[in-house]
Amino acid sequence: MANLTFSQYRITAIASSVPPALRSSHAFAEKYGAAYVEKIIKNVGVLQGYVADDKTTTSDLCEHAANTIIEELGIARDSIDALLFVSQTPDYIAPSTACVLQERLGLSVDCLAHDINLACSGFVYGLNAALSYLSNSGMDRVLLLCGDTVSKHCSPDDRGLVMLSCDAGSAILIDKDTTTSDQACFKLRTMGSGYRALIVPYGGYRHRHGEVARTLREPDVLRSDYDGYMNGAEVFRFSITEVPRLVRDFKTDFGIDYDLVDRHFLHQANIFIMKNVAKRVGITEEKMPVSIDRYGNTGAATIPLTICDWYARDADGMAHEQISVCGFGIGLSLGVGVLRLRDTRVFKVRTCTSHFEDNIDNLHNETGSLVNL
Repeated sequence: MANLTFSQYRITAIASSVPPALRSSHAFAEKYGAAYVEKIIKNVGVLQGYVADDKTTTSDLCEHAANTIIEELGIARDSIDALLFVSQTPDYIAPSTACVLQERLGLSVDCLAHDINLACSGFVYGLNAALSYLSNSGMDRVLLLCGDTVSKHCSPDDRGLVMLSCDAGSAILIDKDTTTSDQACFKLRTMGSGYRALIVPYGGYRHRHGEVARTLREPDVLRSDYDGYMNGAEVFRFSITEVPRLVRDFKTDFGIDYDLVDRHFLHQANIFIMKNVAKRVGITEEKMPVSIDRYGNTGAATIPLTICDWYARDADGMAHEQISVCGFGIGLSLGVGVLRLRDTRVFKVRTCTSHFEDNIDNLHNETGSLVNL
């Protein structure tokens, strides 16, 4: 049973970054019709969202957010003991993007770094991994990076997904704090039987080569084998049945009274699902911040992005509340937890206008001299 409890921690800072291009949902009216767009806005809740260009990746957005924290707080880069990158849109199939970010962020070679291949539940799972590392005597500071460029594995002609899928990255700095009695508790679950409900079927090592051309796969939906697929009915059923069941079990197992929790941050799946889950588990809407209307569904970034949007919408701020977090989606994977934000620096969502140049086109030129020895 994946019930986990942690102590002696401090969520020191949270930052989020988005690309500069803002896309309005109304821009799809010419393609799909105004009536359909209004229906999606009402049911899904996305009025607008930020979309990365071809050169900008999730790592760029997360690096930007991480530098916000490091530079604004004057954090010594060699003081970071672990770097965790949580995403399903990494830079490469191999190597781990976290290894590349360790170099780009100028962290010590003694810094542990690895990826966690999760999206919608990724922030909750990432917190558990970070807090687990901090429970070891050799770890004092963890940098958790969570994000996705969801738009990149969504067909622009998949009207069920394209308006929902947006991009963002986040950074969370977590420190060991032996002076506090604050506890964080979590419950995690995996329902791998539903893996086909949300999937990018081609491009990995199970199915490396597929059809690149986008063809009609469903009524009014053009998709290639490399585009993301969602079984909407199955995802909806999972969200409104299994997520409330998880939360109810969590509350029972840990004796949690949600009325005493100051704020509840749910994965921004869509507004109808969020309200449905909230009603079923006893979350009042005034305690459930919403950001999907302005940022869309950004995968692993939705919860930290919503935290930044709530506590620092107009200017950088500080947070002093007990919160719950609940992530659920692709995998199918889900998790819920309660933790304390105490003197947590929360940065206003910022815009990332740069990207990393890896000079990959010269890769073979670098090894050519060795081949010709």
